[in-house]
Amino acid sequence: MLILTSQQVREWDLFTIKNKPISSINLMETAATVCCEWLSANRFDNLPIHIFCGKGNNGGDGLAIARIMAGHGLTPLLSILETGKPGTEDFQTNLARLHETSIQPHYIHSEENFPVVASGTVIIDAIYGTGLNRPAEGSAAKLIKHINAQKCAVIAIDLPSGLNPDHSSKNNTVVTATHTLSFQCFKPAFLFPENEDAIGQLHILDIGLEPAFAETLTDTDLFIVKDIASQLLRKRKSFSHKGDYGHAAIIAGSKGMMGAAVLSAKACLRSG
Repeated sequence: MLILTSQQVREWDLFTIKNKPISSINLMETAATVCCEWLSANRFDNLPIHIFCGKGNNGGDGLAIARIMAGHGLTPLLSILETGKPGTEDFQTNLARLHETSIQPHYIHSEENFPVVASGTVIIDAIYGTGLNRPAEGSAAKLIKHINAQKCAVIAIDLPSGLNPDHSSKNNTVVTATHTLSFQCFKPAFLFPENEDAIGQLHILDIGLEPAFAETLTDTDLFIVKDIASQLLRKRKSFSHKGDYGHAAIIAGSKGMMGAAVLSAKACLRSG
């Protein structure tokens, strides 16, 4: 599986929009639909839900999730962190679509009107996602702390808000998610041990980004998963010799430090 930086993910989105082709707003709709399907499959939609949105594209995902839920007869609560500025184009489009439903957004202007979240509510975090590359501050940081103080399951969309998508976020103010629903590929943030508690259980959801984008990459990392590893194994014949499938030269170990050599040798034996 690809491990892509936030910039590479944006390029993949644009590549998909250009080559599939699909509009940005419809790509957002796909992401929201896939999230709703995951919520339904895991029975979170049977519980009270409170969605927290920023005014970027991650917030647009949250608005679309709220609207899709409303279309299925659900009534999630919705709070939008007000910045005093218009949202992104796709956020504004989804806000206009939301007004066609019965959902009435609550706008958070300051700490004084942070909403009270009832115990047992599922919180959906759609404040920043991968749209923040600096530590959260001001009202956003206070809202993140408010969310973390609730005794509720938290589901982060794409990335827990406040988490840097490309680097460690040690000592930063970050949403502590129970589950993170991310899209299409691993982000570097998922591989830092100090980020583990913020991410919770990670789920990579396929939103149909154009696979040909991988062919344009010249410098990237891969996370080896079972499907990839199984393709590297050569089929064994019943009467073949152990030397027919290559050899391993192990350069490892020193006096008192033979563990790596022993483990490597055993791995070779196990793999044939």
